[in-house]
Formats: sequence, structure tokens, C-alpha cells
Amino acid sequence: MALHLVVLIKVVPDGKEVFVDPVTFTLNRSMATNIINPADENALEAALQIKDKMDAKITVMTMAPPFAEPFLMECMSRGADEAVLISDRAVAGSDTYPTSLTVAAAIRKMGDVDIVFAGEKTSDSSTGHVGPGVAEFIGAELASYSRKVTYEDGYVIAERELENGVEEVRIPTPAVVTILTDSNDPRRATLRKKIDAMKKGIITWSLADINIPADWVGLRSSPTVVKKMLPFPRKDRKAEKIEKDKIPELIDNLVKAGVIKLEAE
Repeated sequence: MALHLVVLIKVVPDGKEVFVDPVTFTLNRSMATNIINPADENALEAALQIKDKMDAKITVMTMAPPFAEPFLMECMSRGADEAVLISDRAVAGSDTYPTSLTVAAAIRKMGDVDIVFAGEKTSDSSTGHVGPGVAEFIGAELASYSRKVTYEDGYVIAERELENGVEEVRIPTPAVVTILTDSNDPRRATLRKKIDAMKKGIITWSLADINIPADWVGLRSSPTVVKKMLPFPRKDRKAEKIEKDKIPELIDNLVKAGVIKLEAE
């Protein structure tokens, strides 16, 4: 029987275009250019590398508004077999707890899933909570901060990058693995796979489809509360053009101020 691999992705604002709603203190995603979270691209590639070596099916999944559809299509264009979009107005504003709960319910609906891949963290919040949260909700083993993953006879072998070295773990399936950013080189989409993705389309589920009550999710059901946000204080800086003949004087002043230190010859 083919392995069933699920890859979790998130559509995030480009880091150069992050805007925060001054009232709700949540990200205003409508004002930014969206991209696939970089670590999730690495997670997809890790799943594809397993599929390259054995019989496997890859389902890519996200919880988002309908604007995420092109990004799911992009993942199928790289080699994923199908895509599931969990989309419901009630999930708006969900933090990592209801997000993990909802995604786990969707995974359970799929039935037999062997390995769930996710990026180590997302660039818009950097919590790293969803992968471990999903593992807890579906009762699966977890290998976090992984840079390389292989599969052998019902076990996931993962190389985990720790602060003081690398740890190799061997855990039984079902398993959840979070993949480090830049741990591999994500492949590009192909024209043939783009055409195939367009023919397949995207599976869309609401909360009702995965048996999650609306009052379990959303901003009001999220334990994370942002009470206040303050802008970074900006220092006034000024530039001064230094003429070539003034450079020796400038160096003397910097030496006297202790900004630079000249070594004795």
C-alpha cells in the first residue's frame, strides 16, 4: 500500500510588507503580497524526496481563505498529488491552538495518514506550535527541527538539528515531522504538473465537513491575547559629506572618541 504523506503549508505575507491592524493587533494580510511560508516549501520537498524513492501519495493542506488556492495549485505543480483547503469564515483570527485542532480534525477525516510534514515555523509568527500541536491532537510521534528525513519499514528516520549537535531519531508512523528552513533545495513546478493540477482542482472543506464547532475556533477561542503594541523608537540620524582632505581629521576624532583603534606598527 502506498504511503500517505500530508504536507501542511501556510500562506504568509512577504516579510517586507507586514502590516498590523491597529485595532485587533492581528496581521492585515490584504495589504501584503502573499507567498508560501519558506519552511513549508522545504517540508514539501522533504515529502517529495520520499515519494521519489517509493510509492507514496502527497496531500498538501492549508487552513485559509480562498485566496490560498493558487498556492495549493503551485504545490501540486511541484509534485503533490492533491490539495485540501480548509476554508470557513469562523476560523478568522485563530491562533496556533485552534489552528492545530482544526488541521488535526482534517487529517483524521482523511483516514490512514503515515507522515505529516510541516515547516519548523512560519515567517509571520515564528511560534513553531502547529506541527507539535497537530502531533498531540492526532496522537502521533513528533520529530521537530529535522533537516533530513527518510522512511524505512514503518519508521521515520530523522536528523534533528540541536543547539549542540545533530540527533538521529527513529520513530514509528503515524508521525509528524517539522522541517528546518533551507534544509533542502525546493524543486520548481513543471508545465505538465501545472496542467495536471488544473484538471484535478482543489478539495475544499468547511468546519462542518470536519466536525469542528464554530465556537471552538476563531479569535475569541484563541488563548493568545495581544494587549498592547508599541512602535520601535526611531533614532534621528543625519549624514555629513566628508571632503577628501578632511579624512585624516575625521580619523583622529574617531580614534579620540574610541570608535576605532589604530594598531601600532
